[in-house]
Amino acid sequence: MALAIVAWCLVVVGALVRAHGAGLACPDWPLCFGDAIPAFDLRIAFEWGHRALAGSVSLALVALAAYVLWTRALRERFLRPLAAIFAVLGVQIILGALTVLLGLPPWTVTAHLLTGNAFVIALFWLAFALLESARPVALERPRVPPGVAQIVFACAVLVVLQIALGGLVASHYAGLACSTFPLCNGDSLAPALTGQVGLQVVHRLNAYALALAVGLLAWRTRGLGRIGALAGATFALVLLQGIVGVANVLLRLPVEVTGAHSALATAIALATALLVRETLTARASATSPARSAGGGIALEGVR
Repeated sequence: MALAIVAWCLVVVGALVRAHGAGLACPDWPLCFGDAIPAFDLRIAFEWGHRALAGSVSLALVALAAYVLWTRALRERFLRPLAAIFAVLGVQIILGALTVLLGLPPWTVTAHLLTGNAFVIALFWLAFALLESARPVALERPRVPPGVAQIVFACAVLVVLQIALGGLVASHYAGLACSTFPLCNGDSLAPALTGQVGLQVVHRLNAYALALAVGLLAWRTRGLGRIGALAGATFALVLLQGIVGVANVLLRLPVEVTGAHSALATAIALATALLVRETLTARASATSPARSAGGGIALEGVR
């Protein structure tokens, strides 16, 4: 769990690197100006620190994998999830290198952001599975009402789309393409759907759709155990993210608010992923006989 939290911090540091315009502060990779430890200024410190933290997370993941694979019971259950996490990490490393070596093209910046969030989600998913596997008896989960699973999956799609749009807005420097709120530049909600203004408009429209979907989910699952609690927490995060997003525009993208916006985006992605996991696990437990010893039901959510 600690490794997953550090990985979440890594995504936030990456956003701060972007907000400080430090994405090319080290113009080469994997070294920085040809040195393992360069001379520092603020921008180089952000970029180098981001790389150093990423390296530390990678080494910690190797240590975790070694422990899991050394333990026979864990190895049998978590070999495939660990292999998938290492695959995501490998893609993320390649994208990070390409982002620098190609000079911050929007497609690599956006893909790097999406993959970073996927890596964090995968680590948290693994952490919860490991914790549940240690329980002598699997957790009991209430049956998912009809239609709720579809809303959960729709929310997940909207979250992925929103993060991708956020990456495109940042990489195309469209954060202030609409400098007012709720109207775009005082004209309308959607004066254009192309160019920088279009990116910002679609980002806002998808945010409204996400808020409505998560709000509906929170209402449909109220009082429904862990799914209901997660849905309520996700809705609260989405509302807070909306406030921070508006502040980011009206205050003209201050670094601190931009960092908070990215941190909340990853938190929403994580909460939504855990909602998906709870939904899948509840559906699996509803169609399978109750199992005990080692949290067998929980493994249905990670395979």
